[in-house]
Amino acid sequence: MDQEVKERLISRVNTNPYVNHLGIDFTVVEEGRVEARMPLHDEQRQYSGVIHGGVLAALADTIAGFAAYTMLPLDRDVLTAELKISFLRAAWGKELIAKGYVVKPGSHLHFCECEIYCDDKLVSKSSGTFCVVHPQI
Repeated sequence: MDQEVKERLISRVNTNPYVNHLGIDFTVVEEGRVEARMPLHDEQRQYSGVIHGGVLAALADTIAGFAAYTMLPLDRDVLTAELKISFLRAAWGKELIAKGYVVKPGSHLHFCECEIYCDDKLVSKSSGTFCVVHPQI
């Protein structure tokens, strides 16, 4: 992936209001692979103090989708068609680390996975199918 394409991808995702709301900071952006950090806040916790599963699902969808997006021409976009997440242990820490990658790219569908870590422990594993579409701008 050349630097201009990488900068355009990062610029586009950084203007996404939901990504900004979550505070996601992309640390690795390569063709077919992304990694990011996301700080955790008290309002994301359940009554017991554990991070709500919806927070993990939102991060997994974002990271796996962006991994798919890195393998598209700039005139295409992706939409989530299916997302499956397995919660492997409770997340209690102050930050999540997410690693997403494309398992199988296609002309109409990309299949991707995402692993999320908290305090160096795997807390969830997800897979998703993403439709390749024309942007609706």
